[in-house]
Amino acid sequence: MKWWNRIVEYFQRGIEEEDLELEWDGSSIENWDWETLMKDRDMLKMNDEYERQKFVRSCVEQMNASSSQLDQLSEEYNMVTAYLKDMEEIEALPESEMECVQENARKIAVCEGARKEYQEKKNRLNERQFRLMESYEEVMPGPYQDIKEAEEYRELIRGDMSRLEGEKHAYQYRRQELQRDIANIKGMVFICIIAAFACLLMLAILQFGFEMDTKIGYLLTLAGGAVALTALYVKYLDFSTQLVKTDKGINKIILLKNTVSIRYVNNTNLLDYYYMKYRVNSGKELLDIWEKYQKEKEERIKDRRNRGELDRHRRELLKLLKHYQLHDPEIWLHQPEALLDKKEMVEIRHNLIERRQKLRVQMEYNKRLATEAQQEIKKTVEAYPQYREEILGMVNRFERTAKA
Repeated sequence: MKWWNRIVEYFQRGIEEEDLELEWDGSSIENWDWETLMKDRDMLKMNDEYERQKFVRSCVEQMNASSSQLDQLSEEYNMVTAYLKDMEEIEALPESEMECVQENARKIAVCEGARKEYQEKKNRLNERQFRLMESYEEVMPGPYQDIKEAEEYRELIRGDMSRLEGEKHAYQYRRQELQRDIANIKGMVFICIIAAFACLLMLAILQFGFEMDTKIGYLLTLAGGAVALTALYVKYLDFSTQLVKTDKGINKIILLKNTVSIRYVNNTNLLDYYYMKYRVNSGKELLDIWEKYQKEKEERIKDRRNRGELDRHRRELLKLLKHYQLHDPEIWLHQPEALLDKKEMVEIRHNLIERRQKLRVQMEYNKRLATEAQQEIKKTVEAYPQYREEILGMVNRFERTAKA
């Protein structure tokens, strides 16, 4: 460190290291305010060993911190300057060579644009869906046809179940009508019997009470009753037969519905298995994913091909730029627009110039801090010559600690 040598030479140090008895581990004093120390130096009790050591230690630590910061800032400053020189070298290229550089930069920009467009594309398959379709690529679209047929069969079954349910309701309604008709016939039979007995009673009263001839009345009553009862009986037999047929129809529908229900359950279980296997909710969704997979596969092939071309164009551009002995030719591989657009190049230059200006300000500030700290040590030794050997010993001890 040059500032250590300047301090030592300034005082013409002639002290042996074994004569230095001051103990100091080189640890920093973060709680001390540097500017306050500089302003309040005259107020410190320099005759007090503790305050004197703290003050000198803060000075040498500030010089060391400033020196370290200067090294970092200088490295960054040199890098920015090198980038600016690289820009000047590129802009000074002959037209023919510049055209060759721009041609490769243009190809890189096109490839990067295609990659960006592919990566930002919406409605892309996720990796899980893509890998799933890839595993069934050899059998597709067979699974879709299986699901489609199962779904169509399910709709047929649902239609059959709906029709059977309708027929069942119709039969049940007809059964209720027949039961009501049979009940009505039974009532009519009862009425006919009552009416016949009433007629016979009236005829008997007329015959025995009024001594009238009622033979024809008896014949007509008996004949009418017999005809009515016969008609009602025939109707009763007809309704009973229809009721039996209706009950058989209902039982048949129930059996058919049970059979169809079993088919429906089997079909539903099969579809659930298909949906779970292909991780979809319908055959249409599987078809959509399959179509997206086919497009996605082509786009991925194009993207791989595009990445290969991008790497090749970058290698070609890097090979060209290395001929011009640039500080960092690889940085231009990731900003080809600057090689194609002068406005982009001007914007980058403006940014680099601003960075360099800020770095210069920081470097000047750290140089000032280091100089002030060095001057403070000089002033302290001049003001307190009795502590000259102790102060220089601390400086020397700190130098060894910093190097270690």
